[in-house]
Order: sequence, then structure tokens, then C-alpha cells
Amino acid sequence: MKKILNKRIICLMLIISIFLSGCSNKSNNINNTNEPSISPTLAPTPVATESEIPIQTPEPEAAKYEFNPHLYVPILAEDIPQDYWDSFYNLCDALRVGETTFKCSSEDAYKWATSPVTLTELFPAACTKIKGESNDGSIPFENGIGKIYYQMPIDEYVERQAQFEKMVVDVLNEHLDIDDNDFEKCLKLYDYMSVNYSYDYDFVEIMPDGANYLTMMTHKGQCIELSSVYAYFLLQAGVEAMQVGCTNPLAHAWTYVVIDGKGYHSDPTWGLRESYDYDGVGLHYFMMTGERRADANCFVDDLTAPLLPKYWANASSVEFVADDDRYYFPDGAYLVSLDEDNKIIHYYFYDEEHELSYAQTEEQ
Repeated sequence: MKKILNKRIICLMLIISIFLSGCSNKSNNINNTNEPSISPTLAPTPVATESEIPIQTPEPEAAKYEFNPHLYVPILAEDIPQDYWDSFYNLCDALRVGETTFKCSSEDAYKWATSPVTLTELFPAACTKIKGESNDGSIPFENGIGKIYYQMPIDEYVERQAQFEKMVVDVLNEHLDIDDNDFEKCLKLYDYMSVNYSYDYDFVEIMPDGANYLTMMTHKGQCIELSSVYAYFLLQAGVEAMQVGCTNPLAHAWTYVVIDGKGYHSDPTWGLRESYDYDGVGLHYFMMTGERRADANCFVDDLTAPLLPKYWANASSVEFVADDDRYYFPDGAYLVSLDEDNKIIHYYFYDEEHELSYAQTEEQ
């Protein structure tokens, strides 16, 4: 009986083996290959890590001129102490945000900082709009603190100052390049004044709003204002400059400029295009020596200088020397073009074109 049962078990195992073998052959036939079937596996999509993601950085903005509330004239250092300047800068910072007091080193520094002359030359929007004396009997300066007496609503003054600053930087960025050297700044701003400003014989009647501020907003003024405005734009552009003038043989004002350590007299009033028949800025009164300035009836042996505490140059330690004649332009010469790549000025004189190289200013 056992033998029969064993034979049956063996037969059943053979049938199962044949059946499984047939299933295996069927599977290979589906894949049409004699190789074992392997299910395809998709490669995972790589995921960039945060460090591998490219960062889109915006293009850097081109450098531009910005408003400088702390203007400085180095040639006045011996006559105007540093604490005067620092007190004045504190005043300027306070005015920009509408504060009513500022730190000040002394009563004399307070008087210089709040003087209408200092303000109109170095912070024009504040001239006549603040005072350094009270109307109510309060003490203007005490214990290192100076009071600001606004002559208009404070919020209106702050807005006035902001609008003025915008106008100044707009002019600089429109007419200058950020990489201009000092001579190019002087010439470009002289040309700007020549084209955009005019002489107003009646200007004295409307001076109470602050002479230089009003000239800059209306583009009209007389020699005192025009020379101060030109100096102000130069100071904002980083060029040392200030208004000077003479009283003999005639009363006149112009701008004294210092570049490359040398002084020059430039006269924006006598450079106005409205004074000439040709279409170009006149160059004869640009970057003059003292001798040439005197030949034009403006003697330089006793100059006035409004920023000086004593007003007269002879009462100060300042010497307004101007003896470098590298920028000589004959009377009647006018600008044709400026070749900044080769540092050459092209100008006309008696209907002939001439050239003047100013490259030497960068070499010295």
C-alpha cells in the first residue's frame, strides 16, 4: 500500500513541475527573449539643493551723485575753526528732519552757523526761513544747545528742503558723469549755468525768500547770486569753490575755484550765453588767472569773501592765489565740444577751430 501511495505522490509532483515549467516558458515568450524578465526601473528625478539653485541678482544701479548736507571749504580752515563747522553740520542735520535744537560748541559758533550769509552760501533753502534770534525773549544758545527759530511751519520747511535737495541732485546727475575729474565738473557746470540761467536786473526786489535759493529755483539772479550758485553746485560735486568779489574799480562777484591744488577765477555771470551772439559757452572768463581777472576790471588785491567771518580777504589768512595759466582762452573763444576720452577741448576763435589739452591736470 505504501508503494502505491509513494508512486502517486511522485506522479503528482511531476505534474506540478511540468505545469510550473510551462508557466515559465509562457512568461519568456511574452517578453520575446530568452533572458529572464526584469521590470524597468525609472531613475529618480534629481532635486536641486538650495545651494545649487542659481540666485537671480539684480543689476547694480549706476553710481549717482547724492546730496551732501555737510559742505566744506578747506581754504577757510584757519579762519573758521572746526567746531564752527561741526556745529553748522549739526544744524543742517536738525533742519532736514524738522528738529528745533542742535548741539553747538559756543555762542560764536551758533552765530556763524545761523547767519543768513552762511546759510545762503552752504544751505540755501534755510536762508530767511530760520533765525538765530528769538522773538519771545528766549535765550538762543545755552549749555551747548542752540535753538532754531523757524519762520514758517516746520513741516512745510522740511518739504521745502526735500524738494530743494532733489533739484540739486537732479542737476548733478543730468549734467555730470560720476567719473568726471574736477576740471570736467567745472566746465560742465559752467556750461549748465551759461545755458540755463539769466541775469535779472530787478532781482534785488525779490531777495527776501533767500537769494541763492530763489536763484536756483527761478534760474534768475545777479552776479552775487550766480557766482554763489555756481560755487554751491561745485561744492556738491566735490570741487572746492566759493564766492569772491571786488569793489574797485567796479562792484562785481564771481567764483574762486581750487583744483589740483591751484586756484582759478571763473565768472558765470560773464559766461551767460544770453550775453553773446554765438551758440556756445564763452570761455574767456572761465578758469582765469588773477592777472587776467584784473585786466577785466576786477582787481584781486582786496577781495571780498562772504563766508569769512570778517568778510574781507585782507582781514583773513586766506590768499586767493591764481597764477596758473594752463587754461588760457582768448577773448571771443567759445566751446565747440569736449573730448573726454583724449582730454581735449575744441573751441572756436575767429571762425577757426582750436584745441586745448587738459590731460596734464591728471598727471600732476
